[in-house]
Amino acid sequence: MERILRGIMRYRNTTREQMVKEFQKVRDNPEPKAVFFTCMDSRMIPTRYTDTHVGDMFVVRNAGNLIPHAHHFQDEYFSCEPAALELGCVVNDIRHIIVCGHSDCKAMNLLYQLRDPEFASKLNRRLSPLRSWMCTHASTSLEKFQEWRDAGMKDPLLFSSETPLRRFVAYIDEEQKFAVEDKLSQINTLQQMSNIASYGFLKARLESHDLHIHALWFDIYTGDIYYFSRGAKRFVAVDEKSVEELSAEIRRFYS
Repeated sequence: MERILRGIMRYRNTTREQMVKEFQKVRDNPEPKAVFFTCMDSRMIPTRYTDTHVGDMFVVRNAGNLIPHAHHFQDEYFSCEPAALELGCVVNDIRHIIVCGHSDCKAMNLLYQLRDPEFASKLNRRLSPLRSWMCTHASTSLEKFQEWRDAGMKDPLLFSSETPLRRFVAYIDEEQKFAVEDKLSQINTLQQMSNIASYGFLKARLESHDLHIHALWFDIYTGDIYYFSRGAKRFVAVDEKSVEELSAEIRRFYS
């Protein structure tokens, strides 16, 4: 905690004045452009690697960048993730939702271990809120991963997105660059797009193409950011070679 306090003092003496100016600009009329879901991992600093600033995004973080499917809430929504979707996309009329996973995700490493029935037993879930969270809200990701792995990890996967009829194909790590848990992480990131679309209060905007869902994936070892391209059917590294083509795809599909 002392380190945090010392950091606050450095902030007061360095960036505070500039940040106050930014706060004043957006105080009365903030116009955030995205709701950004990512993992709570301390290595994930989304405003740093997206170069976004005060007022640009709503950021929601949890273990595993999960958005629970709406079927978990029968009578009322009692989780922060759907509340954040409503606050961002209904109250504030934000048009873009982004889900960002990452490599070496501790939550995904745990999810991979939950393939073991004993490890995922009800008793162990009662003893571990994290295991319970992952078993409850990431089981679909794990099932999809296991089916893909059992089939040889080469075939494309099919995901639904903005509507049940609007589906996309995804090839996962065809170049075999990433660990098996990272492949699970990418599948999990894409699965959250389907989960987001399960909420009835977003249905009209999704069906009218007034609200869009995107997926990013961050490799913490190289610093590379990957965008899931529906045209390329895979995660594509965002770099000098790809950025214009990806931007054109976004304008074509999401404008």
